[in-house]
Amino acid sequence: MIDAKGIEEIIPHRGDMRLIDEIREFDEISGVGIHHVRSDEFWCSGHFPGDPIMPGVLQIEAMAQTACFIAFNKMGSNGGRNLGYFTTMEKIKFYHMVKPGDVLELHIELIMSKMRLYKFHGIGMVGGKKVSEATFTAIMETREDL
Repeated sequence: MIDAKGIEEIIPHRGDMRLIDEIREFDEISGVGIHHVRSDEFWCSGHFPGDPIMPGVLQIEAMAQTACFIAFNKMGSNGGRNLGYFTTMEKIKFYHMVKPGDVLELHIELIMSKMRLYKFHGIGMVGGKKVSEATFTAIMETREDL
């Protein structure tokens, strides 16, 4: 298992925008990221007051961060100077709500990589039940100025 400190050695996301708390397992083409959904997260007070539901876009972002961890490990760790930029998002589906107290498992598989372009498929799971799914591509690059 890779903890938050180990994750931050690979991906650049920090503070409230780091949406993966641990990596349970990974190799060059797949991995499982974990997000412990907490009641004190920045979106809880407004999405929705009294009944917080994790926004779908944040579930997709958590998938993307897990995907970046996989890709950046494949590229070679660079002290958090690697960045990934979405180029497409497709086949996005949401099946069930994700709420504080849930443990969101992000199952990611690398479908294709060519030069700097990477395509992934992600499935979000809570308690063994699929809650979200997406296919997305991103351009990966190393920024020397960071």
